Amino acid sequence: MSLQKKLGNRRSRRGQILLMFAIALPVVLLFTGLAIDMGSAYITKTTLSKAVDAAALAAMRNYSQGQTQAQAIAQSAFNVNYQSAFGISTASPPVLNVAFTTDASNNKVVNVSATATINTFFLRTLAGYQTLTISTSAQATRPKLIMSLVLDRSGSMNRNGGATALPPAVNAFLTNFDDATDEVAMVSFSTRARVDVPIETNFTSPIDTAVNAMAFGGGTYSQSGMSSGQAQIDSVPVSVGEAVVKVAIFFTDGWANMIQDNLNCPPTTNLEFGGCAPPEAAVGWCSGIAFVNPTTGSSTSCGASQFPSQSAGGNVALTESNIATDAMYRTVLVAQAMQAEGIVIYSIGLGDKISQTFLQQVANDPASPTFNGNLPIGEAVFAPTASQLDAVFQTIAAQISLRLSQ
Repeated sequence: MSLQKKLGNRRSRRGQILLMFAIALPVVLLFTGLAIDMGSAYITKTTLSKAVDAAALAAMRNYSQGQTQAQAIAQSAFNVNYQSAFGISTASPPVLNVAFTTDASNNKVVNVSATATINTFFLRTLAGYQTLTISTSAQATRPKLIMSLVLDRSGSMNRNGGATALPPAVNAFLTNFDDATDEVAMVSFSTRARVDVPIETNFTSPIDTAVNAMAFGGGTYSQSGMSSGQAQIDSVPVSVGEAVVKVAIFFTDGWANMIQDNLNCPPTTNLEFGGCAPPEAAVGWCSGIAFVNPTTGSSTSCGASQFPSQSAGGNVALTESNIATDAMYRTVLVAQAMQAEGIVIYSIGLGDKISQTFLQQVANDPASPTFNGNLPIGEAVFAPTASQLDAVFQTIAAQISLRLSQ
């Protein structure tokens, strides 16, 4: 083969390669553009989904503030989560839609959707692909809250500022919940327990009135207060498919120190009895043991020297310390029965005369020595002074709101 023919063949192959490159280049650019622009779309979609989820949760947690306020808070949560993302180029600000409704079981539902339009880089060379529209949505359901407030109105509340601090703390606490749908009761206890406001919707005004008018005095019959709170929660019928969250708030400023049992004091052997818990007796706040007829509520006398202790499993000396130990034990048993029904308990302790271990046991707090992971997990929180009581109640309100939005 001649040199001239060889050179001609080489020129022919070069021409073919250039032609193939010219044909392939647009395809390569197209797929490169798709990779870059679709990658940008994926990042936008992921960020948009995160922001929409945050908005849905924020809207549901703040539903009790009214739909307008809840929508504003949802928008703020969306903005924070969307704008924090790096590298997103939008042709216009994303549009957020928040809508509230109810499902077939009358559970509150919030539907949130958002649309973002992003600029393309390579695909914009193709007609109709200057921008891409990305959409996503989320839904959150807010179950009904069924709650009992179990509040200590014993005489020691007059000594630590609790009598003054408790009413406004409860008033502010209630504003976190839905007056039209949630059902809330108020139970108070001292030497005896009583239902101040039976469980109902439209609870805010009755409970505000009751707690503001509360008078403080007497012992601390915690077991009876918890049993009454349990009965209020249990009285609410729950329809099939209806989502509910059951909660009890147990507030006290001291040890439990009252119980009811059979004593050898005829003619009325079944008596409520109790005395001053050791921390309060130590500072001279109270002394002695009182006996109350559970039927009439009147004071009586009894010369018994022993009582049947549930914590000890037999008769023990009728002393203030033994009564307090058994009173706390019996209260914890009621709390565990409530938790076995699915009721979450939050306990609040005020001042320095409380037993933190007792309150942790009542709440099934993970810090409790008797913590049971198979039961609903609550939390025990403490307000060393009355001025901190409102903040503690708000801490619990935030925990409940979180449960309602999960």
